[in-house]
Amino acid sequence: MDNQMNRENIRNTKTMIGHDALGAIDDEKARMTDWETTLKLALLASITLVYSQTTPLFPISCELNILIVLDRSDSVKGGFNTSRKFVTDVSEELQIGPNKHEVAMIVYSGLSYRREIFKWNFAKSNQEFVRITNNLRAIGGTTNTKKALEVALDLMEERNKTIPTVVMVVTDGRSADDPKLPGQKLQREPNTWVFAAATGDPKKVDTRELMDITGNINHIVMHSGRLLATDIAKRILRAAQEKCRTTTTTTTTTTTTTTTTTTTTNPITGCEMDLVLVLDFSTTTDPIYKFYKGLASRLVSALKIGPHHTQVAAVTFATVGRTRTRFNLKQHKDQKSVLKAIDDLESRGGTTAIGAGIAEGIKQTEDKEGARPGVATKVMVVFTDGWNNKGIDPVEAAHKAVNAGFELYSVSYTGRPPKSVQTNNETLAGIAQDHVHAFTDKNYEQLIERIRRRNLKCM
Repeated sequence: MDNQMNRENIRNTKTMIGHDALGAIDDEKARMTDWETTLKLALLASITLVYSQTTPLFPISCELNILIVLDRSDSVKGGFNTSRKFVTDVSEELQIGPNKHEVAMIVYSGLSYRREIFKWNFAKSNQEFVRITNNLRAIGGTTNTKKALEVALDLMEERNKTIPTVVMVVTDGRSADDPKLPGQKLQREPNTWVFAAATGDPKKVDTRELMDITGNINHIVMHSGRLLATDIAKRILRAAQEKCRTTTTTTTTTTTTTTTTTTTTNPITGCEMDLVLVLDFSTTTDPIYKFYKGLASRLVSALKIGPHHTQVAAVTFATVGRTRTRFNLKQHKDQKSVLKAIDDLESRGGTTAIGAGIAEGIKQTEDKEGARPGVATKVMVVFTDGWNNKGIDPVEAAHKAVNAGFELYSVSYTGRPPKSVQTNNETLAGIAQDHVHAFTDKNYEQLIERIRRRNLKCM
């Protein structure tokens, strides 16, 4: 019974970061007896559980210092592009700037000549941070993480000490010098959280060194795949900001009629929306699908597009085999690129599988697709004539979409181009969340106004 409870505790603690770090000892478990394995993992789970109950995994704060220590030595040379992309992808959860998320970065390999230091607030915006980071190149050399962390300690003296600091060390943990001592000093810095991320093959990572750097197995992000490691890190950042909203506090003194208004801008804007466009590209909609593209573009043109506002994904469907995601929520960062991607969509015809299209759209609730659960409003708009002749029942698929948290709209085109068919209003009504969510091209402007309400205060 005790062993079973220990195993349950282990499963419960293998979440977010800890899940991937614990996986690094799988090879060692294979060489141990069942009793030794149970004992070792139970002790590890107990330590992790006690720590998680007494120490927050991440600072809950709307303003943060972010210090990135990025390894570009020979040991990670082949994977440097992956590590660099990890850093830029995770930065999407930040609002980089002097009064929001203040960022510094150390890029290192050897002791001195292969190191670059970017001081606090070197980037004044997310765009500037991504541009500078993308220009970094892997140049090889030895791995001297100890020296990099010593430089980090010096840089920490220049930080804004009134707000929490997160240190993210991106390395494979194979340093030529021992980083344990400066790692421990970083851990002892007031109001500071130290994380380590390895995005390559876990079998090639020195997990013990990452433990020395962070002091906590739950602060290690490690997985054989950049996308999953990125999703884990972004979920943590998102959770840390869940209480952050744009707030206004007004104080009025009646004696002199003095009014003081304080506005705090936080990383979560309150305008976040994950919008999934599902377009019918079957033979029955040729050439109507071009009107669907036009309607979709009108909607996107009315919204504020970006990582902290509306993100857009597009799914096209015909036959089941031709139903696919054309671009997911995180692929395009601005309105211009989304509009171009919609304009580039082409139809090859086929039978109609509306349910398959909706089911494909539901996948955009996953972190790996760029979804922002708990932060963004989920909206799905299905453009179709309502005629279904393949795949799962579209009404059943629509119910699943609503249960997944989507506000679900149907849109049909009432014009009659040559070769077009009359719309199936019964199916269109069944797809929509309710009768007020069913629209046509004639009242489409009302749909736009409903959806853009989420963005209004940020426009």
